[in-house]
Amino acid sequence: MKRNRHGWGLVLAIALIFVSPALRSEPFAVGKSERDIQAGEAIWQVYAYKPSCYGNGLLIVVFHGSDRNPRLARDNAVPLAEAGCALVVAPLFDEGRFPRWAYQFGGIGNVVEENGTRKFRLKPKGRRTGQLLLDLIEALREREGSRTLPYSLIGHSAGAQFLSRFAAFVKNEAQRIVLANPGSYVVPLWERKYPYGLGGLAIVDEADRRRYLGSPIVILLANGDLQREGLDKSPGAERQGPTRYARGRAVFEVARASAAADGSDFNWSLVEVAGLGHGSAKLYARSETAAALFGTLEIGGVPLQ
Repeated sequence: MKRNRHGWGLVLAIALIFVSPALRSEPFAVGKSERDIQAGEAIWQVYAYKPSCYGNGLLIVVFHGSDRNPRLARDNAVPLAEAGCALVVAPLFDEGRFPRWAYQFGGIGNVVEENGTRKFRLKPKGRRTGQLLLDLIEALREREGSRTLPYSLIGHSAGAQFLSRFAAFVKNEAQRIVLANPGSYVVPLWERKYPYGLGGLAIVDEADRRRYLGSPIVILLANGDLQREGLDKSPGAERQGPTRYARGRAVFEVARASAAADGSDFNWSLVEVAGLGHGSAKLYARSETAAALFGTLEIGGVPLQ
């Protein structure tokens, strides 16, 4: 039986419209929404919030913690969206595709077993988590009708750990990268080994270290985040300090000293929030966090860089 190819084409077009929202490109609606977004070969589940005052000014990508709950991350970031009249989008980094090495530790490679020995193997550049994120950002920009839409990044806890690795190893155009209460960082020193430093990676050179130090990074710390439960206690992380609060302060000072030692540009800032422990809901509602993200306020009398 001869099939009508034009008829099949019409059926396929209708199917794509009604069955596959990942391939549709309408801008996000005002308010809360969730969608599947196709970026390259990957399909992302994202949760968005667009305030009524949004005017195509800024995209904020929000990174969830180890709870893998982007809906909650989006909801907690609503005050930031309103404060900056910005579009907030929180993607899901599911554990199946993005286990610890692919999320918290940046996804530039994997630890594999070879002849009874554990070895680190780099992923091809196009499959690294940072590149997948850049692809997603481009898809979000295109969806909003602006390929030059500026963007900032904010992550809490595990999400901030990912952003530290992203900032260190991936060239990007972020206006601001906010690391809120991460359990560990990439220290900009060659003698500290990846994933806690720059050492041991053939893909990183001195230009990358200088770019990292010159990135618009804000370390955002709740000064009551002192518990050790759930904290990375590996030797590389423990070397950074005993608590998330202590680690953030110590890494900032090491980075500042490293930049001063060789005259590298240093564009990091440190913002401390009093009276809070570990968690993003109350933290994201504080004016200090809006200042960290938008640079609109002074912290301790010193304007954010």
